[in-house]
Amino acid sequence: MELRIEGVGTRLGGRWVVDGVDATPPDGALTGLLGPNGAGKTTLLRLVAGLLPPERGAVLVPDPDAPGARATVPVHALPRRRRARHVALLEQESNATVPLSVREVVALGRIPYRSLWGTDSDDGAVDRALAAASAAHLADRAWSTLSGGERQRVQIARALAQEPDLLLLDEPTNHLDVSAQLSLLAFVRDLGVTTVAALHDLNLAAAFCTHVLVLSQGRLAAAGAPADVLTPTLLREVYGVEAEVLVHPTTGRPVIALTGRSPEEGA
Repeated sequence: MELRIEGVGTRLGGRWVVDGVDATPPDGALTGLLGPNGAGKTTLLRLVAGLLPPERGAVLVPDPDAPGARATVPVHALPRRRRARHVALLEQESNATVPLSVREVVALGRIPYRSLWGTDSDDGAVDRALAAASAAHLADRAWSTLSGGERQRVQIARALAQEPDLLLLDEPTNHLDVSAQLSLLAFVRDLGVTTVAALHDLNLAAAFCTHVLVLSQGRLAAAGAPADVLTPTLLREVYGVEAEVLVHPTTGRPVIALTGRSPEEGA
């Protein structure tokens, strides 16, 4: 899905938490949304998902009623059901006490497609999503009994069950061990779906993302390929840390070696 973020801004509590962001994440690729805590990453994801209407600017996506015409429409203006067929957002928080099985949780992703007739397509989509997220073995487990990492995989499966054109992930590697983080991001990278993922781990972003957007105090500080964006100067200015940016001997991707806090941030 082609996605255009044009001058988007919104306030929360009277403060601009996202302020004039312009970005065009590459179609069909994984874009990392980076920045310190409080930079506006979650709010920007909610704006892109259409859950918050922007006070300024617009998030534009292809108009589903005009296929092939290259017409666009503000994502928040799409009817909720239609929007949910094209955009899936995995947020950080999930209710661990809902009395549902894993299969039933994943099947929630099919609600935008539900009708009064039949569920065969739902069953197939749920099976494919569980398999893709390596969660098929959990299908009959009670949601409330899962570990944090297992819940994360199931939530990914629920988002995939929507069969979205645009996938938005807020800290998808939380609660996952190192091996699971690597396999999850490799899987998302290879989906071929336009994906924007808020990430804290800069090395994971450098290793798996085609494109990165770096937010600082609600504004876009930099955008582009990780090797071009994740420089010692940017890390100093945005994160307040000193770092060396090395080259991975196998992948050629950037590897960030933190060396300390910047003098401006104190000892």
